[in-house]
Amino acid sequence: MGESVKTSRLSMLLIFLLFVGTPLAYASPILHITAGTDKPSYFQQETVRVRGKITLGENPLRGSLVALEVRNESRDVVAVRTSQTNEKGLFAFAFKLSPNASSQNCTVYVSTRWENQTAANCSTFLVKASGSTGYHESSGNQGIPSSVVISILLIFLGILPPSVLIISIFLFLELREIKVKIEPPVLPEKQIDEKHKACMNCGKNFLRIRTFCPYCLTYHGQDGVKKT
Repeated sequence: MGESVKTSRLSMLLIFLLFVGTPLAYASPILHITAGTDKPSYFQQETVRVRGKITLGENPLRGSLVALEVRNESRDVVAVRTSQTNEKGLFAFAFKLSPNASSQNCTVYVSTRWENQTAANCSTFLVKASGSTGYHESSGNQGIPSSVVISILLIFLGILPPSVLIISIFLFLELREIKVKIEPPVLPEKQIDEKHKACMNCGKNFLRIRTFCPYCLTYHGQDGVKKT
């Protein structure tokens, strides 16, 4: 009797869990979208870049259309764009701020729809006046911070003096070697005694009264100095 009651209670529990768990097992995965800007603030005429991701449950959603709208605090439209997610569920937008953009917060709205679900999200960024700009743009690219320029300049100034010194030493040694090759030092005449002298060509001794070395016929002149 006790075993049948226990079996009956177990069967009822399994039936209850089956009915309760069925909607959970077959529930549709939730559509979710995220978005954010690459910087918290921008100056006039800078390019704002918005990136985000769309997931369906835990999986990235590929090929989903994404709508973007940017408005300032005055509710004026700053930008409107559409894009599509890639195979990783990622999307990206880029737009350039107006040169007359006022200094205030702007809100980025993104939204998407997949089957019977809709998802939306938003983020904010600040527009700063150009009078205090530390960035600038050239040829459509994002400007370089002045601190980075100063760091590069300091590194360059630190490398330049040693480089100039090394190059100067190298050129000095090269010029000195060339000068030695062009103008070889003149060897002094070897004096043996008052009656003899040494030939500057073969080094052998002969009488000073001779102007030619009797061994190699080198002409030394009347003053005893070798002539070429």
